[in-house]
Amino acid sequence: MKTILIVDDSAFTRSIHTQIIEALGHQVIEAGSGAEAVKIFQEKHPDLVIMDLLMPDMDGLEAIGQILAIDPKAKTIICSTDKQKARQDDARDVGVMVFLTKPIDTAQLSSTLSNLLED
Repeated sequence: MKTILIVDDSAFTRSIHTQIIEALGHQVIEAGSGAEAVKIFQEKHPDLVIMDLLMPDMDGLEAIGQILAIDPKAKTIICSTDKQKARQDDARDVGVMVFLTKPIDTAQLSSTLSNLLED
């Protein structure tokens, strides 16, 4: 079982993603902001981070940049309603491994997690 940090300012979205990921057999930690995510990452070192892009305190790219500064090998996914190619390019430039769009496709998320969490 892997530990996955879900970061989204929407409690409803975190709840939906948690249900999906726990059904896939993983443990979930939740954060409601980018700053909270960085703090939790430092303390708990989850196996993977799923981050919203658009959040009020610190956007997902900035938070992932800080997480990757802590651990350059951190596995990160952006999950956002923002589908602009430029934002996806920005995410890749920061070091994001996968860019998924909301609403999340359960099969795509399952496949992505399998690929990224292989030992």
